[in-house]
Amino acid sequence: MNVPLWFSNLTFWWAQVAVLVLAAALLVQLLRLRQPRILLAHWRALIFICLLLPVLQPWHHVYVRLLASPDSGVSFFPAIPVAAHAASHWHFPDLLLIAEILAAIILFGIVARLAIFSFGLLKLRQLRRTSAPFPIENESLPVLDQMRSLVSARAEFRLSAEVDSPVTFGFTAPVILLPERFPQLPPQFQSAIACHELLHVRRNDWVHHLAEEILRVAFWFHPAVLWLISRVRLAREQLVDLEVVRLTQARKTYLEALLEFTPSRSRIAAIPAPPFLVERQFGERVALMVKEVRMSRTRLLVSLSAIVCTLALAAVFAVSVFPLKAAPLPFSRSRLPRALHSIFPQNATPQQSIPATQPVISEKKIWPDTVKKGDMMINVRGLGTMALLNGQPIAKIEVGETQAVDIRAGQPAEVDTHKEILKGHVANISSQVVTGTRSVIIALDSPPPSDLGPQATVEGTVQVAKLEGVIYVGRPVKGRANQAGILYKIIDDGKEAQRVNVQFGRASVSEIQILNGLEPGDKIILTDMSPYDEFERVKINP
Repeated sequence: MNVPLWFSNLTFWWAQVAVLVLAAALLVQLLRLRQPRILLAHWRALIFICLLLPVLQPWHHVYVRLLASPDSGVSFFPAIPVAAHAASHWHFPDLLLIAEILAAIILFGIVARLAIFSFGLLKLRQLRRTSAPFPIENESLPVLDQMRSLVSARAEFRLSAEVDSPVTFGFTAPVILLPERFPQLPPQFQSAIACHELLHVRRNDWVHHLAEEILRVAFWFHPAVLWLISRVRLAREQLVDLEVVRLTQARKTYLEALLEFTPSRSRIAAIPAPPFLVERQFGERVALMVKEVRMSRTRLLVSLSAIVCTLALAAVFAVSVFPLKAAPLPFSRSRLPRALHSIFPQNATPQQSIPATQPVISEKKIWPDTVKKGDMMINVRGLGTMALLNGQPIAKIEVGETQAVDIRAGQPAEVDTHKEILKGHVANISSQVVTGTRSVIIALDSPPPSDLGPQATVEGTVQVAKLEGVIYVGRPVKGRANQAGILYKIIDDGKEAQRVNVQFGRASVSEIQILNGLEPGDKIILTDMSPYDEFERVKINP
């Protein structure tokens, strides 16, 4: 099946990022890195590398190969990937259709999340407007002013009835929204909370939070990217926690202040601003403050060196296993080996050097068949199980709704038990459609094997019609009933295949009628040849 280039590259980039993030996560666990500042830089750098992967790596181009022709001339054969799928008698969704569906889902998710993000920004604006400043006589004002001076950060503190956890946002005019119960908290709790939020202001963390939200919108479909962002946010909060403890020298008080807002299930979780405490971060944040984590400079340098080397190897592995591919490059004389420059004029083009270009396909990777004329059976096939009906063994198979239209009681049928073929006939067909299929009951003309019990998996085939004296061939991968199609006819004693336009008629499980375009005796390729539809001829190598 022909995979769209953009879909292939998106899938491979997805895999590359997954490999890198998995390697990075395992390294952090093995090396026991716990320092928030190191982890924050580590996770941010990894996000940056993941986004730049398509730019940093070489893209694989489809170049032109040179093969000598029989008359000692030179011909061009583009190195085009060969579809190596054998002919299939079962029709699965085309990869192009699957890619389009996935693209629609991804785009819908981006649009939906962008709408939620925009709504969150509007909600922040509304919260700011509906909030109230602290009354002048409020006893919390001296505590807040003291923290502003200690942290060296300026922000407006306001009270809001719509938040149950402190929220900080704004760049040029930052504001810190506090829940209405804030003035009733002990002064030491107020100091710890204010210090925490002012540190976010001093670090401009809201800007980073917005950038991360945009990444979450664009790459919502990649769990590794979302996990990286969550790690960045945790490391940032841990870094601020340690700075609060350093400035206030009140570790126990700060821990109690965190507990005051646990669990933090904010009523406005959709707003693009970090709350004071996220419940899933609580354990790791408290554990870091309770147990001081230190690492010697030597161990730190060794760990960082190991991370850089291992991630470089992981990146090389991911890029080599999942390479991104560029569009085919046009012919260029400069890309030829210098020894061949004399063969081609300075302004030579493939059209001037040879009559036409041909892709090359291996004979071992095609599935040929011969066009026949005669009686063609129209069969319908379905999967099912053995069962008992009035004490008699039967086969109950499920057939697609459109295929079941031609099935009638009494039609001859066969049941494949995977060990032998049992003859039978259609006893009944259900009128109800369940998940796009209808049930067909096949009665057996002879007793089944003794070891074939109820619920055994079988495959049933019903002969619904017989076309007499028609031209038909084995059903190609792209063959669709009553539609026009393209097939490749093998010519020149099997050395080449020529494109022909064909009109298909009725189709069976393994065969399809040819209305025009081919004659009995023609040999055609059943394998999917859609990558070569633009070529009149394909060269076949032994």
